[in-house]
Amino acid sequence: MDAVLSKVLERLESVTQRLERLEKQIGSGAVSAGSAPAQASAAADDSSSPFVIAFEQLVADHIPKFVEASKTLGEELPELATLVENALEEHKKLLIVASRSKKPSDSDFQKLVQGQVAACTKIIEFKDKARKTNVPNHLSTVAEGIAALNWIGVAPTPAPFIGDMIGGSEFYSNRILKEFKGKNDTQVAWVTAFNGFLKGLQAYVKQYHTTGLSWNPKGGDALQAAASSAPAQAPAGSAVPPPPGPPPPLEETPSTSSNKPDPAAAASALFAQINAGNVTAGLRKVTKDMKSKNQPGYSGVVSDVPKKAPAAAPKTGAVKKGPAKTALEGNKWVVENHDSGEHVIDASDIKQTVYIYKTDNSLVRINNKVNAVTLDGCKKTSVVFDNAIASLEIVNCTSVKIQIKGKVPSITIDKTSGCTLYLSKEGLDSEIYTSKSDEMNVVIPSETEDGDPSEFPIPEQFVTRIKDRQLVTETVKHTGV
Repeated sequence: MDAVLSKVLERLESVTQRLERLEKQIGSGAVSAGSAPAQASAAADDSSSPFVIAFEQLVADHIPKFVEASKTLGEELPELATLVENALEEHKKLLIVASRSKKPSDSDFQKLVQGQVAACTKIIEFKDKARKTNVPNHLSTVAEGIAALNWIGVAPTPAPFIGDMIGGSEFYSNRILKEFKGKNDTQVAWVTAFNGFLKGLQAYVKQYHTTGLSWNPKGGDALQAAASSAPAQAPAGSAVPPPPGPPPPLEETPSTSSNKPDPAAAASALFAQINAGNVTAGLRKVTKDMKSKNQPGYSGVVSDVPKKAPAAAPKTGAVKKGPAKTALEGNKWVVENHDSGEHVIDASDIKQTVYIYKTDNSLVRINNKVNAVTLDGCKKTSVVFDNAIASLEIVNCTSVKIQIKGKVPSITIDKTSGCTLYLSKEGLDSEIYTSKSDEMNVVIPSETEDGDPSEFPIPEQFVTRIKDRQLVTETVKHTGV
C-alpha cells in the first residue's frame, strides 16, 4: 500500500509543478489575452501528441534515478548525467517538432538534428578525454547507449537499431553489475536506471514510431516549427504538457482488521486534494540532516571488520617479483622482473627467441632478426624490434606499445587491456589474432613521406545473428544520424 501511495504522490507532484508553471506565466503576463488562443493552440500541438507525452513519462520514470545515483557515486558521473539530460532535451525538441510538422526534406532534417548530434558528440568526447578515470565502464556504458537516440534517422525499422545500441551498452554495464552486485546498491541502481531507459526507449519506438519517426501530415514546415519552439520572448517551458493520466487502480490486499483504510477511498481523497490545489502542503520536508547517508559514521557498507583492523598491504609491490634479469638461456633471451629502464638485446642468431615477463614501465629494444617475441604479464612497457620470423605474442598485458620496424607474419593478442601496434610499410600483410582483449589499436604509416600515420581500433564488439539456420557474426558498427 505504501509503495502504491508513494507512486500516486509522485505523479500528483508532477501535475502540480506543471500547473504552477502555467499559473506563473499567466500571472506574469507571458500569456496575454490576445495571444492566449494562439499559444494555447501551440501548446496543444506540442503536448497533446501522445508520443511526446509518452517520451516525457519514459524520461521521468528512469532518468531522475540515474541522475541521483550519478551524484551519489561522484567522479565524472554528475557531469556525465548533465550531458545526458541535455541530449534528452534535444531529443524531446525533435519529437515536438515532428508532432507539429510535415516530414521535411533530407537537407532540412539534417539541420533539425544538429542540436542532438552535438549533444551526443559531447558525451562521446567526454568519455574519450577521461583517460585516467576510475569509472571507465560507466562512461562507456553511456557513450555506447546514448547512440540509441539516433533511431530518429533510421527507417523503416528503428527499433532493432536501438537493440544493437543496447547490446553495446550492456557489454560495459554487465561489468559494473559483476563487480558491484550484492556489494553496492547505488552502482546497481545506476545501471538499472540507464538500462531501463534504453529498453523503455525501444518499446516506445515500437509503439509510436514503428517504421520511422512519426510526422504530422497536417502540420506545417518543420524548420519554422523548430524556430518558433526555440526560447525567444517566452520561457522554454511555456508549452506546459497536460497532466498525465490517472494512476493504475489500487489493488486491495487481504486484511483481518476491519479498521484498515479503504484503498479506493484513499485514492479518491488524493484526487480531491489536487482539485483543491496545494497538494504537497501537508507533506513533511525531508532535510539533508535527516537522510541516512548524512548521519555520523554512516558508510553505506555493512562490515564486520573491527575498528583496529590491520592495515592492508599497499597495492604497489603487493605481488613479489623475482630478481630482475636480462640473459640468454640457450636460444632464448629472458627479460624479466624489471620495474623501469631501457634494456637492449643484441640477437646473434635468427633461431633465438625473446621472452619478456613481468617487466613494467620499461623500454626493450631488440636488434637484428629473431625467431619470435613474447610479452607476458607486462604493464606500461614498450618494445621495439626489427623482424620476427614466426610470431609476436602478447598475453596478460596492460597498456603496452609495440613498434615493428620490419615485419612479422603473425601477431596474437590474448587477455590484454590496452595495446598499440605500430607497423611499418613492410609489415602491412601481418595477420592479427585477438581474444578476450580490449582497447587495441593499430597504427600504419602514410602512403607518402610527408603524410601522417593513421590509427585504427581493432573491433572488440560483435553481433551474432541466425541466418538460414547458421550463425553469422559481424562487427558492431555504430552509425550516426
